[in-house]
Amino acid sequence: YVLDLFSGVGSFGIECLSRGAKKVIFVENYVKVLPLLKKNLLNLKSIYNYEIIKKNIYEDNIFSKFNVKFDIIFLDPPYKDKNLEKIFNQLETQKILNKNGIIVLHRHKKELDLFPSKLKLIEEKIYGISKILFLSSLN
Repeated sequence: YVLDLFSGVGSFGIECLSRGAKKVIFVENYVKVLPLLKKNLLNLKSIYNYEIIKKNIYEDNIFSKFNVKFDIIFLDPPYKDKNLEKIFNQLETQKILNKNGIIVLHRHKKELDLFPSKLKLIEEKIYGISKILFLSSLN
C-alpha cells in the first residue's frame, strides 16, 4: 500500500502501480495539475487499484480517514514548503506507516528538515538540485 502525498502528475504512484502495488492513494489539491494526474491514471487502462483524494494535506485531517497502514509514504512537497513537521507529526499520531514501512521524501538538496525523534534516516541520495531521503520508524 502506497500513499503518494503532493502527487502532482502521479509519477511515483503510477510507477508503484506498474510494479504491482496493491493500492495507491494519491493526495493532491492543486487544480492545475489534477487533470493531468487523472489523465495519466486513465492511460493505465486496466489498472484501477488507486484513489485520488483532492484535499489540502495541511488543512483537512486526511490521515485520520485512512483505515489501512502504508508500506511506502512518498512526499514530494514544493521546495519552498516549510510545514513538513506538521505532516510528520500527523503521520506519527495516526500511525499509518507499517512497522517495516518507509517514508521517501523529495527535497531540495540544501533544505534542512527536522524529523520527529521516532523517525530514523536510512539513506540520502543527491541528484542534481534534489535529494531523496529514506526514513523508517523506530517503533
